[in-house]
Parts: sequence; structure tokens; C-alpha cells
Amino acid sequence: MKYLLTFLLGISMFSSNAQNIRQQKMDLPDGSKLTYQTINNDLNGIYLIDKDGLTVLRGNYVNEKRVGNWYFFNKDKSLFARYNYDAKKLLSVDTKMLALATVNVKSGNDDINAKASVSLPLISLEQYFPLVTRVAESVIPLNDIYKLDQNSVYITAKINDQGKAEYFVSYEIKGKKEEYKFKVDKDPFYIDWVVASYDGKTYPSEFIIKTKLNAPAQEGNHKRINWL
Repeated sequence: MKYLLTFLLGISMFSSNAQNIRQQKMDLPDGSKLTYQTINNDLNGIYLIDKDGLTVLRGNYVNEKRVGNWYFFNKDKSLFARYNYDAKKLLSVDTKMLALATVNVKSGNDDINAKASVSLPLISLEQYFPLVTRVAESVIPLNDIYKLDQNSVYITAKINDQGKAEYFVSYEIKGKKEEYKFKVDKDPFYIDWVVASYDGKTYPSEFIIKTKLNAPAQEGNHKRINWL
């Protein structure tokens, strides 16, 4: 019996030691910080984003998949949205904040476009605005930032019916429109999307925000990021 217990204890210790558990951090373009946990390099456990001492996103991963309730917070600590990944259901959303964006459903049918639920990012809009703006600045020619009409700057996320988003920044210089595509997702960070839908069917859409671009200062805190 003594030898059996020693053998079983050895197996248990080996199994525990084989689990490479790490907590890691990642700086995001808006100045927030992502904290996440991996087991054997796979996302498992807590996934948090903090900014200025406040938690703006909180959820959990199991074997690389988002599970359970995920929470997304505004700057005043109020809830922007709550989404349950097990049920694949949006449980709540701050419609006042959502009104800051324009959403165009692209079903090809005007009646469906008017009646469909809108797409939205599963991230607080108070974080979405500066985050995508900072990344967009990194793909625009520096001379353009000094010349462009700041009132003409828009960032558009084009979301397909499967929830995959592509991002574009557009602006005008002396009446001429310019547009650049850019990437926001960078492993292990990505923005998940609730897809526009109607009567049980999902549709592509555009999620558009109006923003302003900042030229990098010669001195100071704002720098041109290298996110891509």
C-alpha cells in the first residue's frame, strides 16, 4: 500500500507540474492593459482589461473559448453591455452609448434593414472610440494627418453575417476622399461582435463612428503607435 500511495502521489505531482500556468499582460493602443491567463499556451481563466485603474472588460476563457457572462463597463463604472457566451445572447446594453454610432444593416431589403437588431462591438464604446482611432492613425500617411479635414474623419467596421469585422478609416483633403484599411485584432486581443439579425437570420452591417485624428507630438505622451 505504501508503494502504491507513493506512486499515485508521484503521478499527481507530475500532472500538476505539466500544467504551464501563466498570467500575462499586454498594452493596448488606447492606453489600457489586458491581463489574461494561459495554461500550456492556451487561453484559460480570467481575461481583464483595465484602464486608469478601472476594469472596463471582464470575462473568462476555457480551452481558448469565451464562456459564461462577459461584462463591459463605461468610465463611470456603469454597465455598457453584458453578453452570455454559453447562450450566445446579449443580456443588456446601454442604448444611450450605442446611439453615438451609426449602424447600417446591409440585407438588401429596406424593410429588414429597418427592423433588424443592430450590430455592436463587445467592448465599451468609451474604449472602442480611442482604441480604433489610435490604430487608424498608425496607417495614415503622417502628412495627411496635418492636412485632412477633421470634420470628415470616420471609422467604419464592416461586419459580415458571421461576425467577422474589417476596419476602414476615411477622411477628406480638399474635398478628395481617402480611405485606408487597418487591423484591430492582435492575438490574444480581439473585438467580438454581436451580428445584426432579423427573424433568426443574420445580416452584414456597417458600424460607423465619427472621430478625430491626432498628429504625434514632437514631445509629450502621444506617440505614433506600431500596433500592426
